[in-house]
Amino acid sequence: MSCPFDLHRLLRETSLQHVEYHPSLTSTNTLAAELLEPLIARSPALVLAAEQTAGRGRRGNQWWSAAGSLTFSLVLRSLDLPLPPERRPMVAIAAGLAVRDVLASLAANLEFSLKWPNDVLTNSRKICGILVEQHGNVDQQGLIIGIGVNVNNSLAEAPTDVSQRATSLSDLQGQPFDLTDVLIRILLQLDARISQLVSQPRLALSEANHHNVLNGRVVSIQTGDSRISGTCAGIDEDGQLVLQTLNGLVRCPTGVVCEW
Repeated sequence: MSCPFDLHRLLRETSLQHVEYHPSLTSTNTLAAELLEPLIARSPALVLAAEQTAGRGRRGNQWWSAAGSLTFSLVLRSLDLPLPPERRPMVAIAAGLAVRDVLASLAANLEFSLKWPNDVLTNSRKICGILVEQHGNVDQQGLIIGIGVNVNNSLAEAPTDVSQRATSLSDLQGQPFDLTDVLIRILLQLDARISQLVSQPRLALSEANHHNVLNGRVVSIQTGDSRISGTCAGIDEDGQLVLQTLNGLVRCPTGVVCEW
């Protein structure tokens, strides 16, 4: 299988110090965690795959992937991020905004939105999933930002339950896209969005809420063994989803949106 990416261009046009490319991987996040120490030493580093056979979503959910999708994990050294631990969940929001920005620039005829905590949607269908994980010991902590974007993989090939709730950029626009170009755009925009978290956190939060598809909707969030229902009042400065419930405001630091 020939490499669908221009690896030299990736290193030349982004802040990446290393690209770990594989034609096929079970999960880019899994390999990033296994190679954490050497990757942190070359941070920012990228684990990239042309095909991902067992991609992971939150809570162990599987991310369906096929040839033409864009699946990668960015490894950053935690010490290089001037964010307090309680603000780290906003990195997933920043990643969602970065992908949304790029997709909107490539398909200006469409509306793209964020679905807390880790999805990008268009027309209520998922086009991107994000999984941010913290790994390592105190001295060698790394933040792994896993991103999967449906770019050139037609959802016509997907299982029925997937094709009914997901879509791809090529299906929407009727044309293929250069994967290297899309990846570079996302990496550059992700750099900008993470910097914004530090320099203009209120603006980042405002934009996240502006594009949050759950705002004003009655939603149910599964957190562990409990379920919380209420009207979504937005995302707070720590990346938590705020629900207006019968018992007052409830902040959800994590969870799965079951109904919306």
